[in-house]
Amino acid sequence: MLNGIPEDVYHWIGYLGVALYLGAYALLQTGVIRGNGYAYVILNFLAASFVLVGLTVAFSLSLAIVPILWILISVVGLVRMLLLDRMARLNEEESAFVDKIFPEFSKTTARRFLDHGIWLDAEPGIRITQEHEPVTHLTFLARGSADVFSSSERIGRVVSGLVGELNVMQKGPASATVRTAEPSRIFMISSEALAELAATDVEFRRGLESGMNLDTRSKLVAANKALTRQKAAAE
Repeated sequence: MLNGIPEDVYHWIGYLGVALYLGAYALLQTGVIRGNGYAYVILNFLAASFVLVGLTVAFSLSLAIVPILWILISVVGLVRMLLLDRMARLNEEESAFVDKIFPEFSKTTARRFLDHGIWLDAEPGIRITQEHEPVTHLTFLARGSADVFSSSERIGRVVSGLVGELNVMQKGPASATVRTAEPSRIFMISSEALAELAATDVEFRRGLESGMNLDTRSKLVAANKALTRQKAAAE
């Protein structure tokens, strides 16, 4: 016994540390947590700490070196992340955009993303996409609205959300023409900037794809609800 605590307790703490190592890696590989997120760093810090506690029963410096270094690296990484997040400040408009569309972005990732784009005050009639022409920018409609046209016929209206998310990464042709219907506030980022960020940051790419997919699903749900209401009104 060490300080009145049975040795088995230390062994089980060490086993828990091993479980945390494996659990953190499994969560990372399945996309549940990010490699550059707080959860992964904290889990590794706790895992190394528990393994080190388990080694106190029969301490061996050669075995303890790895968890000690792991703890130090985790602390350095955590401090670095805190400093980066402290410097990566977002204003109210930027925070609302990121929280709504890209909630998986860390503050640092969000800041990099926003710095590659531009906010604009758009007058009515500004074209965001042109039917059958390549989508060159991902656009977020923060305020105002935009009309959607197909073959010059108005088929809908965008009140809030992304425009061009389906084809921007491949610069595919737009399925419709979208123009602002009233004075609007929009954010635009080029397909080249998105491709560059996605190529150099796996976590950014995952967060970007997740956000765009989420926005597309919400539009489909809204469209289905509107269609259901129209059918009910016609009957």
